[in-house]
Formats: sequence, C-alpha cells, structure tokens
Amino acid sequence: MTEPHTPPTAATPVPRDALNVLLVDDDSFQQEMISEILESLGVRHIHTAANGGQALQVLAGERRFDLMLLDLYMPDMDGFAFMDALTQAGYAGALIIVSGQSDDVMHAASIVAQLRRFTLLGTVPKPVGHAALATLLAKLD
Repeated sequence: MTEPHTPPTAATPVPRDALNVLLVDDDSFQQEMISEILESLGVRHIHTAANGGQALQVLAGERRFDLMLLDLYMPDMDGFAFMDALTQAGYAGALIIVSGQSDDVMHAASIVAQLRRFTLLGTVPKPVGHAALATLLAKLD
C-alpha cells in the first residue's frame, strides 16, 4: 500500500526532482520556455494544461501536484475563475502566478490567492526569467 502524497510545507520539503508541477498556460511557447527553466532548476515532473478546464481534468485524476504555475489571462476560464475552481477541488499545493498582466492585476490575483488560502509563493511577470523562478522555488526548500 502506498502512502498518500502530502503537499510540501515548511516542515516537509519535497526535493525538486520529486516535485509534481502543473503548468497552466494557453501559450504553447510559454509552456515550453517555463518548462525548460523548471527543468534547469531540477524539476523533473512537469505536466501542462492549455486552459483551466483542461487543468481541472488533470486535477481530477489521481495525480497530486505540489506546485502549480498559473497564467491569469486564458480563454474560457481566466486565472481568477480557475482559482475559484481550485478552491472547490481542494487543491493544497503551492501556487505561482505567471502573467503578462499589469502590476495592479497581479496584485489583485495575489490577494485572491491568499484569501483562498493557497500557499502563494509569489508572482512572476512574463516573459518569465530563470532567476525569478529560482527565487520562488527556493521557498519550497
């Protein structure tokens, strides 16, 4: 019998090569670029979804995610609506908001994530840089 997967906390860090990450972004170029940065930082288990609905389908499976990177501007279900759905789904992992939106929108998204009691590691403006993701991933160590 396998033990249930526990999301990372300050008391139980998950090694980067064992992290399960879900990247939700409708831009395939951004998915590829961010995935490459995550891989260079030691993350090996990266799953992608092109929109919120697809991500919810992935989350409905048996896999549990330690970290999710979420774009705010996506068709059909934006990042704000997706955070609502994540709350309903009982997501307990960490969250990084990645977006090309204005600072005001990013700040509002941060507040929403905190009110939803997500473990918000921070926000990263697009285009995403290696140093920015490295700094936020270090919060899981």
